[in-house]
Amino acid sequence: MNEKHLINAKHWARQLLAEAHLPEELLVILTIVFDLIILIVLSYVSDWLAKKVLLGIVRKLVKRTKVMWDDYLLEGRVFQGVAHLLPIIIIKIFLPVIFDDFPGVVPYLNKLTSLIALFIVVLIFARLFKSLERYFLDQNKFDGKPVGTLFQVLTVVNVFLCLIISVSILTDINPGALLGAFAGTTAILILVFQDTINGILANLQITMYDLIKRGDWITFEKYGADGDVVSIDLTTVKIQNFDKTISTVPTRAFVSDSFVNWRGMQNFKARRIKRNIIIDINSIKHLDDTLFQNLQKIQLITEYLQNREAEIQQFNQKKQFSDASPLNGRRQTNIGAFRAYIHHYLAAHYGVDQSKTFMVRQLQPTQNGIPLEVYCFTNTTVWAEYEEIQSNIFDHLYVASRHFDLILYQSPSGRDVRSIVEKNFNS
Repeated sequence: MNEKHLINAKHWARQLLAEAHLPEELLVILTIVFDLIILIVLSYVSDWLAKKVLLGIVRKLVKRTKVMWDDYLLEGRVFQGVAHLLPIIIIKIFLPVIFDDFPGVVPYLNKLTSLIALFIVVLIFARLFKSLERYFLDQNKFDGKPVGTLFQVLTVVNVFLCLIISVSILTDINPGALLGAFAGTTAILILVFQDTINGILANLQITMYDLIKRGDWITFEKYGADGDVVSIDLTTVKIQNFDKTISTVPTRAFVSDSFVNWRGMQNFKARRIKRNIIIDINSIKHLDDTLFQNLQKIQLITEYLQNREAEIQQFNQKKQFSDASPLNGRRQTNIGAFRAYIHHYLAAHYGVDQSKTFMVRQLQPTQNGIPLEVYCFTNTTVWAEYEEIQSNIFDHLYVASRHFDLILYQSPSGRDVRSIVEKNFNS
């Protein structure tokens, strides 16, 4: 139906109404009803053409193409939105013809159809941004990039422009003049959208310095977050904790506060063990003959103890140190032998990465005793396996310390105090 056909139909309808010799008020009402019927029929026909014909053609073309982005647009209902726009355009074109009997109504209907068309356009762009976001996130080369943030910014701009144009349509004021008026309220806008602006800046810094990306294991004690990053949005970062709860952390916090990103450890293919064993100073002593003979039965350090003893005796004889006191010359100690045992034990352990640094060292003595620090790396970064290896190592070392006549420090418990009191009472 073109404009000429529509004019002829209206002319024919006017003749029928005129021949009926109806009252003026009824004639006006019937004319309005007839105009509305034409408008509804025109809308239905154009909508049917858009959905059945144009959209059907688009679907066939999308299926034939080899590229994938158009499939995302089809799934995101972008083309459906464009199809809804066609009836609005047709109605807007034919409004002056349909309501030529009531020209005063046409400007208001034009504004209404313009607002509807604007809403559909905004909806189309919103679906377009969402579809493209999904497309880019599914591409490996964009992994870790702030794709979501970019499209969120575009969505905000889309809504902002929609508001400006809507006001322009309703008030007949040029959009440029409205933007100029908004420039005077910049400070208010910054105050209102400060979280959004801070989020945008934080996202840029996160991307620039590669602080976090999706899939990273993050520990953020301030916010009680310990788990994997599942999304990086404009103002928040969502972290799925290991208990499957979700923590939301402000994006700007990753720039202003301190947190731990375990990505380096995962890329390193090894995870560090750094833990102390506290030795009671009162249990440290030189190796006597009995203890030395017993420790030689431990296969891991048999050769070490024999070579060490031969080296010490040769040194003492060369320097002519007397055996009258164990403080003359050099002597082996139980803590030194224990350190050597831990070193050999780690060197033979299946879960310790031998290509990485590992050592056993004494730290500064404290009021609780002497810390022996075990420093090494496991050959796995899987959390459960790491904890199993670490626990197995220290289970063994705690028990092994007794064979060296070493006592591990432990703060006195109520049971210890009670046994001392009972012992003194009985005596």
